[in-house]
Amino acid sequence: MMFEDFEEWFAVRDRHDDEKICPAKLTFSQENGITLESIQFAEFGEIYSAPNCDGETLTGYLDYQCPTTLIKPWVQSRGGGNLGINTPIMRSKSRIFASAILKNIHLEDLNEKCFTALYMDMPAFSAWYAPELVKSGYQDIKVNKPSKLQINVDEPIREEFSLKDKTTALVSSFAEARDEENTTIITQRTLLTFEFPEALDYSAIQKRLMRVNTIFSFFLGHQMAQNPSKLKTTHTKKWNDRNENLVAEFIFQTDQNRKTRFVRWHDALFLRQDCALTLENTLNLTIELPDDIFYLMNIILHIENSKKLSAGDFSQLLGCIENYDINENGSMPSSRAEPNHRSARITLAERLNRLQRDWADSGFREHLEIQEIVSIRNDISHGRGINLSSEIYQKMVWFNYDLCAIARFHIFRTLGIQAEEIGAAFRRMHNKYGKYAPARTSQ
Repeated sequence: MMFEDFEEWFAVRDRHDDEKICPAKLTFSQENGITLESIQFAEFGEIYSAPNCDGETLTGYLDYQCPTTLIKPWVQSRGGGNLGINTPIMRSKSRIFASAILKNIHLEDLNEKCFTALYMDMPAFSAWYAPELVKSGYQDIKVNKPSKLQINVDEPIREEFSLKDKTTALVSSFAEARDEENTTIITQRTLLTFEFPEALDYSAIQKRLMRVNTIFSFFLGHQMAQNPSKLKTTHTKKWNDRNENLVAEFIFQTDQNRKTRFVRWHDALFLRQDCALTLENTLNLTIELPDDIFYLMNIILHIENSKKLSAGDFSQLLGCIENYDINENGSMPSSRAEPNHRSARITLAERLNRLQRDWADSGFREHLEIQEIVSIRNDISHGRGINLSSEIYQKMVWFNYDLCAIARFHIFRTLGIQAEEIGAAFRRMHNKYGKYAPARTSQ
């Protein structure tokens, strides 16, 4: 299920109180995000006080019936309007933005550990897993006669295993059919579920979701679209004389560049079958790796897929690569430092040289123009980025791609992928990485 734009009435519970309802309109769009516009009668002096947004959440009822939580609301504008002979009634009007929506529950405290399972219908994971359950072809091909279409649908796939933090991971892959007029659509779906050993809070869920989407998008080499996720909670509701655990729906605005919903095998760096890294090992990496690596992965994906690159992107990428090298190799003293100044940190140029040396030793081609890269970075850092000539800017764009390729090589090795497999992946996506791949790669 994709994110869909909507506009609905929303009954705000001011200060999470059902006795203090404020009428509003809630709008969600992938382009503009989440906006709440509320209006109500107000006493003099109270036009800037309601609804209260001092907390981390704002709760209410979507379409005046579905319990819903707005995450991290902040006020863009408030006002009381005009007061005069034709407008004698005071009113309070607010425009509020939020970072995410949780449908079906009221969550007053983001630190509450109430989420016990995470259900993901994630395009990045589905494309990487690539079970190929549905196969089609033609038989009895003859001239001037209709050919026989044959469609084979394999049995559903189910995998279950325990991760290092005791989380149970469940993968379900299956095909489903839908009839529309004279058309039958067969869709292949792959769902990933995490069942946690103990309930988690909102930030832990958000982090897990981001990490899973990032690592599989990084394997594919594409900024993948995202779907709403579902979260099983400890909150219950009595229904048919039974206490049922509520399942929340998590809705948020994604990066506008993340529109790719499907990737074919020849347009992906890595699918499941393309390297020795297992699904279980990959999911464990989403638990074990530091945040910095996932941030670098996201920066690389952004630069590779962006239609417009800035000096800030270049500087940010270099900073992340430098931080990666520090985490991997430490803050070794510069070889040029005097003996009594051995505490001096290794320079950016030395770090890039070290990363490039490992790259070249594995047979990968193209070399960084390190001194020019450092010079441009220094100009940007000292506020001279706005004065870059068109020639320097064009060089910076090409340097971005070279830096992304080398950074990918090192991150893939950190993930446990061999240089030969990385070379084969670069050749597979030859339009982006073919020129960097080794001349020969053992298969």
